[in-house]
Parts: sequence; C-alpha cells; structure tokens
Amino acid sequence: MRSVFRYRLVRPAIVLLAFVCLTAACSSGGDEPPSTSEAAPTSDPESSDFGGVQIDLDKDLVIGVSIRNLEQSFYQGIESGIRQRAEELGVDVVIIGAGDDSDKQAVTFADLISQGVDGILLTPVDSAAAVDMATRAEASGVPVLAVANQIGSVEEFGDQHIYAGTVGFVTADDVDMGRQAANIVADEVGDGDVAIGILEGSPEDSRTTLRNSGFEEQLAERGVNYEIAATVNGNWNAADGAEACTRLLGAAPTIDVLFSMSDEMTSGCLGELPEFQLANTDIVSIGGTATGLELLVENKIVGTVCEKPATMGALALESLIIAIRTGQLDQGLLFYQTPKATVADADVCNPQW
Repeated sequence: MRSVFRYRLVRPAIVLLAFVCLTAACSSGGDEPPSTSEAAPTSDPESSDFGGVQIDLDKDLVIGVSIRNLEQSFYQGIESGIRQRAEELGVDVVIIGAGDDSDKQAVTFADLISQGVDGILLTPVDSAAAVDMATRAEASGVPVLAVANQIGSVEEFGDQHIYAGTVGFVTADDVDMGRQAANIVADEVGDGDVAIGILEGSPEDSRTTLRNSGFEEQLAERGVNYEIAATVNGNWNAADGAEACTRLLGAAPTIDVLFSMSDEMTSGCLGELPEFQLANTDIVSIGGTATGLELLVENKIVGTVCEKPATMGALALESLIIAIRTGQLDQGLLFYQTPKATVADADVCNPQW
C-alpha cells in the first residue's frame, strides 16, 4: 500500500531521516518542516549512511521540471518554491513551461529525458495524456514525481492516484479543499435551500473533479439543502473566469452562492460584473492568494481556502532528491496543509502567490 504523508506530521521511515538531513541545512524554505523525535544522523562531508542506504551527498544532480503553464500565478508559485529549494540544496534545475498545451508538454518532456536529467517533476496539462510521458520516462530509467495534478485520469484510476512506475505524488488534498469550501458555505447559509453556481477549473484537470466531489459530499454531510444551478469552466485564470462568470449568471441569475475554484477566476468575475449582480450572493473561493485575501478583507467574498504552491514545489523537489539519492523510489502520496480563511481569521493564510 502506498503511504500517505501530511506535511508537518511524523513519517517513520528512512525517507523522513533523509528529509530531515536535507532540510536541516536550509530551514528557511517551504512551510513548517515535519517534526520528529529522532535525532538526525550525523554525516561526513562526502556520504551518509541512513538505515544502511548509502547516499552520495556530493553527487551533482540536474532535475527537469515540466510545468503546465508558467503564465499562471499558481504554477509560478510552484516554480518559485522549486527554484528556491534547488538553490538551497545546490541542485540544478531545468524548468520548461507547457503553455497549457498537452502536445507541447509531451515534446518538451521527451527533450528533458534526452538531456539526461536525473529526474523529472511533472505538473500535467492533461492527467490522462501524462500516462504516456510517465511510461516513456520509466523506460528510460528517469524517475518522475507528479506535482499538483495526478498522472492518470480520475475517471480511470480514481482520485489521488500514484501512477505505476512513478516516484510519488505531491499535492494539496483537493477533496479536502472542496470540503473546506463547503464548510464555509454551510456556516454562512445554515441548512436552508441554497442555489449554487460553480466556477470550475478546466475539465481535464484532476483538481476540478476532486474539488467538486469534496464540495458536494460535505454539503450533504452538513445537511445543506442545495441545488447546483449552473457549472461553467473558467480555466483557472481571471480572463476566462470573467467570461465564464457572465455566462454562469446568464444561465442562473439568482444564485445564493458562487463557488469559485480559484481566486484568479473570482477576481476576474468580480472585476467584470457590475457589483449589483452579485450583491446578494455569497462568494467562496479557493486559493489564498494575495488578491483573494484582499477580497476577503474587503468583504467581497466570505471565505477562501489557502493553497501554498511554493511549499508544494519545495516539498516535491526534496522528495524527488530523496528518491534519487536513497533509491527509495516509492515516496507515496504527500500532502501539505490547506487551511480555510474567513473574514474573522484571514491571518491564518500567508499568501505565496
């Protein structure tokens, strides 16, 4: 069975010891590191013995990074976390953006393999299409770790899936983020009748499916009598979010709640529409961006769920390095914490994007 690790908790394994060693010399990056009651083993300058596994600490590593879209601030946050941690750990990274184009990602991913990188971090444009990329890397002996979006479609493999032959999957718990958003809704509206409009991300993105499932499951669990009045794809960005929001309100002009899966889409929506159109609508978002928190403080939205892309990028790089240096090629499913923030406790979220 694959292991599941929630960032900040103790993971009893050789991998944790290596993680502590890596982070001890660079504690300024990422979020709070995992705690452990075990002392980190001492090491000589050239190599260390963690549980009998020799790690060459002086081996120069080059990590390839294939990122879905470097024009989007979420993925820029992941890139920032990777670059900062790479500098702290003395690792070279080659980062390539796919521009939200699955075919382009396949070509540039193959190029990373041909460059002879030691491992690849992959944020897939299309979870289903990423299967071929992962298979090619495995055949070439290049370990791959998925970041943010899973490899393999949710419909075929289930949620939070670690594709066979890959090292692991570092992500936020998207199901839980959907649940957190539902809790904000339930706290606002109680158990009355509620018409909800959903501004979702792109349909081929596993995060969309998972956030939707968590959202609806938790609404039902909280006893909210809800109806999904309309669902529109906003493609995670402000421009498309603005256009999608207009279409959503055209189809369902009297919704009580707007659930937006990203602060960027929320910002686009609010910037495009006359204020009166959403005057009686509670808006709940996901992101925890600087923009989203500004909207929260201004009472333009009632809550957001705090994502930490830089933390995720740093954790992903560390996990892949551990896998390469220890030969422990099953890092499992790793989460980081994503608290919800409302007007009353906006300071729980420190924006990273």
